[in-house]
Amino acid sequence: MRLLFSSGLFLACCTISFCQDFDKYKTILPQGIIPKDFTEQSSVKVANEVTTLSGAKAKERKTKKKFVLESTYSMDDFLASGSVLFNDEVSVYLDQVLKEILKPSPALQSKVRIYAVKSPSVNAFTTNNGMIFVNMGLLARLDNEAQLAFILSHEVVHYQKAHVINSYVTNIEIDKARGDYRKLSVSEKGFAKSSFSKELEMEADLAGADLYQKSEYAKDSVDKMFDVLLKADLPLAWTPFNKQLFESGTYIFPDSLSLFTPEKIVINEDYDDSKSSHPNIKKRRTAIAEKFKSGKDGSDFRISKETFFKLRKIARYELCRLYLLDHRYEEAIALATSLQKENPLSTYLNEITVKALYGIARQALGAKETPEREAWGDAAALASFIKKQSPYELNVLAIRQLYKFMESTPDNKSVVPMLNDLIRAFADNNMDVKNKFLRTPSQEPISQLAYPYTQYAFIDFKDNNAFFQLFDKQVSLVEKNRVVEWKSTKKKKKEKAPSVKAAKIVVVHPLYKKVDKRKKQRTRHVEAEEVIINMNDYITEAAKRLDMKVDVINPNKISRADVVLMQSNSLLNDWIDERMRADDENMISPIQEEMIALADKYKTDHFMWMGGVTVKAKKRGWVVLGLGALLVPSLTPWMVKEAFTNRGATLYFALGFNVRTQQIELIDLRQMEMNDNRFLLQSNIYYTLSKLKK
Repeated sequence: MRLLFSSGLFLACCTISFCQDFDKYKTILPQGIIPKDFTEQSSVKVANEVTTLSGAKAKERKTKKKFVLESTYSMDDFLASGSVLFNDEVSVYLDQVLKEILKPSPALQSKVRIYAVKSPSVNAFTTNNGMIFVNMGLLARLDNEAQLAFILSHEVVHYQKAHVINSYVTNIEIDKARGDYRKLSVSEKGFAKSSFSKELEMEADLAGADLYQKSEYAKDSVDKMFDVLLKADLPLAWTPFNKQLFESGTYIFPDSLSLFTPEKIVINEDYDDSKSSHPNIKKRRTAIAEKFKSGKDGSDFRISKETFFKLRKIARYELCRLYLLDHRYEEAIALATSLQKENPLSTYLNEITVKALYGIARQALGAKETPEREAWGDAAALASFIKKQSPYELNVLAIRQLYKFMESTPDNKSVVPMLNDLIRAFADNNMDVKNKFLRTPSQEPISQLAYPYTQYAFIDFKDNNAFFQLFDKQVSLVEKNRVVEWKSTKKKKKEKAPSVKAAKIVVVHPLYKKVDKRKKQRTRHVEAEEVIINMNDYITEAAKRLDMKVDVINPNKISRADVVLMQSNSLLNDWIDERMRADDENMISPIQEEMIALADKYKTDHFMWMGGVTVKAKKRGWVVLGLGALLVPSLTPWMVKEAFTNRGATLYFALGFNVRTQQIELIDLRQMEMNDNRFLLQSNIYYTLSKLKK
């Protein structure tokens, strides 16, 4: 259950956070005092939860203990990912709706906690220990508060009935062919798992409906909620695409680019669910309709209609950013242009569109083929428009829109690196680009161009001269670099990487995993957790010996007051995930301005991710070694040594970035045929930091 605090500082933080300017939208971040779910050690959680387990059979209790161990550490990894919010405006509202549902069950209110998640997936889910998570992707599609209330009722039942752990136990029994599942084939086992899962989901629907009916929420809203779930895979967009969005003056796209007849969307709600984890929508809708035949009706809103629509708007604006980070560029444009119908002058929405165009253009230049996403409805016309264009055309379009955005918002410098990078990439892939565009409206048209309409792309800016000065400068850099590369190729000399000479670094979210193949429980969660917690000291000690300053952002070792660290962790994990997704390391991140702000905040450009994995293998078998010694007596000393040697391997890694320039400064990867220990890890950390110090 969310904790309530009355301190002036907390209220001040909430006030600042909750005043969202949609014209200049900023991503939503965790706020206030960090809940215990995030700060308590995983090993302590496991020990506490194991004491509550029940089971008639020893095997069942053992299976449940394993579930608690694995699920706790898995969920704590999720809590540390930076995607989960707390004490923010959305999570606070979710908690209010949850409390409204649980008014008849005050004891239950103290056992469940709810958090918003920055994920585009249309989903909500529950853990065995009472945490409920609601994704932004789901909230963005709901019509009213009552629909949200029913979803929360459904999730509460999953917790009440212990569905998560019971499902795990049953699946293990099916996999190991225990009891009633002894003679099942592989396909029959899959069907059994699906059937049991559907039973639990239907129980959550029906028992959730009972809980929902005790509230004052409207029953007829729930039926429309199933429409939301039915269309969950469709792009969230409601404005038809028109190519005129990107046209002006004499820059007009050929009609062939917009020739598109959208397919009629037909969704079958009575689909085959034999292999699904959930009953199909028709079955669920019918069961709930039967449940709601009698009883009083209520209202669509109990907490606040105004707050619901504001927070749904936040979720939709947040989705635009999430789509950019996931490189789902067409969906980002489709949603942003739909939202512009309500807020046409939003700098943020315009910025989303031009950044998405940059991503599309940059991907088009890459050697790696970009996987196509299925597009439906209003988003399909946009997808067709983009697909029909060549990389050359897409780059011209993106350069044009980036510069138009710069002209309209001169104080916003976030897209300047993208524009410069795209011009250079465009020039690097196309020869003589300086002579392929008209520079004044009075200039004679250029003949023999592959795409004649593109020559008009850059003549209707407010200041054409300023654009071409920038354009020519970036193209000249590429031309000069071609000469330098040609000369260096002739000399065949490899340039030495420049030294970093970092006076301060920030280490982000250190990771460590331990595997012991000699044990039944191979993944050694508790031991690895201890290493991660101690890594703060190892890093600090190494930096001190090198006379370096260091900050460590370790979500596994924080106090409840360290919300600033959690905010930084959220932004940095967003950034590194996007960097790992990029095909070209030179592509500019869509949240680069957020990284520059963090670099200024921590007073260093040098950020590092580090960690390790250690694996212990089984010793050589005594029988095999004994026979070997008898057959080849000369090998007896080696056999004895092998019999008493722990066979282990440790992989250590570190990845350092200059987050201001986005350049990789260090890749440190070492595999050692030895068991890990504190001194080995300390020496590796020291060696890594010393490389950045030079």
